[in-house]
Amino acid sequence: MSQLSKSLTTRIQELTTSIAAQTAELAAYKEVLRIEVAKEATPTEVIPSSISTKSSPVSSNGASGVDLGGVEFGGNKTAFVVAIVKAHGAAGATSKEIRDVFAMRKIPQSDNLIYTTLSALTKVKKLRRADGRYFGVGSAAVSKTASGAPVAKKKMSPTAIKRIREGVKKYWAAKKAAK
Repeated sequence: MSQLSKSLTTRIQELTTSIAAQTAELAAYKEVLRIEVAKEATPTEVIPSSISTKSSPVSSNGASGVDLGGVEFGGNKTAFVVAIVKAHGAAGATSKEIRDVFAMRKIPQSDNLIYTTLSALTKVKKLRRADGRYFGVGSAAVSKTASGAPVAKKKMSPTAIKRIREGVKKYWAAKKAAK
C-alpha cells in the first residue's frame, strides 16, 4: 500500500469517528433545545415536531405510569431524585423518566442536574446503574442472606485490633528512624 493510500485511509477513519461524535453531539443539542422550548412554551403553544424526540408519555401518576403519590418534593432535589428512583422499584428509572417527573411537578432544574445527581449517587453507591436505568441500593450495613434474614455486621476481635496497632506503631517507628 502506498503512502498516499495509507494517509487517505487514516483520514477517512478520523472523519468517520468525527462524524459519529458530531451526530451524538447534535442529538444532545436537539434534546436540550426541545427541553428549552418546552420550558418556554405556554399550554396553548405546540412544540415543533422537528425537534421533538420519542419519549414515553407521562401519566398523571408520574413517569411511565409509576405511582409517585407518596413521593413529595421537600426542597432537596438530590433526595427527590433518590425517592423517584426508589418509587420505580425493581423496574428502575431512566433519566428521562426522572426529568419528566420534575417537569410534571414544575420543579426548576439546571440542564445537567439530573445527570450530575445520578452520576454522584452512583459513585457513592446510593444508586446502581444497569442498561441505562437506575436502581435504588439498600443499606450496606444491613445486608440480607438468600433466606432474607439480616446478616450481622462483622467485627474485629480485640487481638486483631491489638496486632494492627502494634504493626502501625512498628511501621511509623521505622519511618521515623529512616529520616
